[in-house]
Amino acid sequence: MTTPALIAPTGTLYHISHTDLDGYGAQFMLKAAGIKTQCFNSDYRDIPAVVDRVVEEILAKGEPAGILLTDLNLTLDQADQIDKRVKKLKVPTTLQLLDHHATGADVAAKYDWYYLDTERCATKLAYESVAARMPEARQAQYALRADFVDMGDRWLKDEPLFRKSLYLLGLVMQDDHLAPPLSDLKRAYRFHIIESFFAAHERGDNLEVIERSLYDIRKQFLEGRIDKADMNNPELPLNDKFHLLSAAVLDETTVPMVMIDGVKTGIFYNWPHDVWRGVIMDMMETRQVMDMAIGVRGNGKLSLRANPGVDAGAISAKYFRGGGHPGAAGGELKDNRLRDLDHAVSLIKQTINPEPPIATAKLGSMITIQPPRKGAQKK
Repeated sequence: MTTPALIAPTGTLYHISHTDLDGYGAQFMLKAAGIKTQCFNSDYRDIPAVVDRVVEEILAKGEPAGILLTDLNLTLDQADQIDKRVKKLKVPTTLQLLDHHATGADVAAKYDWYYLDTERCATKLAYESVAARMPEARQAQYALRADFVDMGDRWLKDEPLFRKSLYLLGLVMQDDHLAPPLSDLKRAYRFHIIESFFAAHERGDNLEVIERSLYDIRKQFLEGRIDKADMNNPELPLNDKFHLLSAAVLDETTVPMVMIDGVKTGIFYNWPHDVWRGVIMDMMETRQVMDMAIGVRGNGKLSLRANPGVDAGAISAKYFRGGGHPGAAGGELKDNRLRDLDHAVSLIKQTINPEPPIATAKLGSMITIQPPRKGAQKK
């Protein structure tokens, strides 16, 4: 089968891809071809929500656009929703999907914008869709890189480079110690890892050599991104240097702030604990962006940390059915099924500022809600 050429809208091309090596690899191929895209990454469950974000941006710009999805296996319901959204847009928008999952066959049979080829991974499909736009001198190199990703992603274990491909897959999936909201920075980091790995592989380095050099590869990403003194501080672990980078970039557009009894409090949803700990230390102590931080889990469990002069334990006991030390405490929200950051912030606000009763009338020492009289007319 011949992979179709990449769609070429006159406006912005929005590229939504998966969150593994193959998903980032597809975006890596478009970048290598010099194609400007606005990238998003999604797991299968969140595809409709990410498409909604893209549609909102298209409507805000009001310019012709294209939506490219790669390495994302849509259900028929998801495909129907996306197709309807795009067709209803008043802004001309093209749609294309490049995928290799056999379970997408029913969707591919229904929609001509859904290209399915089970014999090539998404990175390889993406490469072939843009190869003609690459300088000829680079085409052979990137064809081999696409084949390399294909070995691990499609589990071609008889290939001689299979284990090496799996190692790269693991590197891309590993926690990079950057804050979860920094999706563009995290993608740039993954591109750095992918490019550095391929450069070492193409030099002939074996896996042991690459593994030994991984510290330097990771540290190279920080060059020009954090203060030189921090960069060269031998007493500062590498992970903490990544935390400093996150703290320098984050602001109130990515970390919502809530005032709790006069204490400026940052709300963090489902962060890896070590990343959360490292980032809030710098945001609270050095940058003084806030005086308290609350880490929220999807099950409603809370971790609170506070600067000197703020009693996190007392605040947790007062509002969150918890307690602990002045500087560190735990607690919980009544709701144990949180959807996302917005839901967490809303529940915290409701907890510290509960809604007043709708209507009350005092009867002696009791307060009761007065029911409407029978036959009373609405005004």
